[in-house]
Amino acid sequence: MKKYNKVLAIALVAFLVFTTNSILAVDNHSIDNQPADNKPVEDTLLVATTTSASAPDKEENEEESPAPSEDLSTLRLSLENALEMVETGNSTFRLTDDKIAIYERQYEQALAVHLANYSEVDEKSAKGRRLNHKRALWTLENAQYDREKQLKDLKVQVANQYQNILALQEQVKTFEKQIENVDTLIEQLNLQIDLGLGIESQVLALKAQKSSLEAGLAAAQNNIKSSMIALKRDLGININREVILTSDLLPYKKFDDSNLNKRIKEAIENDYDKKRYEEDIELTEIEYKIAFDYDNPAADQLQISIEDKKATLEALPITKEVALRTAYNNLKSMENSVEAAKLAVEADQINIELLQKKIDAGVSSSIEIIELQTKLLNDQYTLLQSINSYMTAVANFENSLDFVAADLQDSTK
Repeated sequence: MKKYNKVLAIALVAFLVFTTNSILAVDNHSIDNQPADNKPVEDTLLVATTTSASAPDKEENEEESPAPSEDLSTLRLSLENALEMVETGNSTFRLTDDKIAIYERQYEQALAVHLANYSEVDEKSAKGRRLNHKRALWTLENAQYDREKQLKDLKVQVANQYQNILALQEQVKTFEKQIENVDTLIEQLNLQIDLGLGIESQVLALKAQKSSLEAGLAAAQNNIKSSMIALKRDLGININREVILTSDLLPYKKFDDSNLNKRIKEAIENDYDKKRYEEDIELTEIEYKIAFDYDNPAADQLQISIEDKKATLEALPITKEVALRTAYNNLKSMENSVEAAKLAVEADQINIELLQKKIDAGVSSSIEIIELQTKLLNDQYTLLQSINSYMTAVANFENSLDFVAADLQDSTK
């Protein structure tokens, strides 16, 4: 019996050894054939099956929700809409908003350090308690003020671009009308030549004038394209999108200087730079005190910096007044340029009327009027440019007085 049990035990051990080796062989074979990412075969098959099953769904979803495409429809743009788009479309202005957001976080962090209950142990911790939060707030408030100034300046820039394009479009229309008139004269002259009443050299002269007009037309059209690209860039509009300007040219309006002295005085008294420098001096004095308390050699340089800033602050009212008076004098000079351009246009119109009377009387040739009309065309465009430059200067001067440019505001109502 014992012998039988012993044999049975030996057989059982042999069976277990054989089974274990078989399992190990299968496992080793599975490991050798695993994918490169060392995932189990079952997991790999599961992933493959899931991917295959989901592929049709993905294609279905892509068909149902196509990627949004850029809007290239024609945009009818008024001056009012263009000015509204500056704040959201101008990339430079959006960058300013991003910077302000960073300054806000920096102030919050500096304020949290200031409010934390800890003792000063060195210059760094002293600045954290006494200076950094105030300096961060000063930087934030200055950036917020500068943002508003930048916005007004950008609106003036956009209005200038808008008006310049309108002036160029008027120039294009006049060029096209002039070319049409020359073509009519050429046809009439050819008929006269056929009847023996004209000479070929007159036709050549007219063709030369037409060529000059066509060159001017092409230049104006190219200038419109360049100016339109600049306007689209400043408003964040796709360069390939067609834009039609729907507003009219701003009428010429002289700057009202009836209470100029009072406005300049108020601008000097309310000058933000005065507040900026006063607070900067206070902050530098705190920084100097901390450096002095901790024997920092930079304290001497900070003391010199304080005196320099005080000198700048003291001279600020005079500096501001000189800048405003200079800008006003430039306005008056530009007014003179506008008046001179007006006189030139009026003289051209008178000369054309006189020549037309001579042509009607048979004293002069129709060819002679082309040159006068071309001169009128150029002088009219010069007048439009002078008015646009003047209105832009008025808007900038209003901004320097810290008031909204009334002319731009009224034009968009």
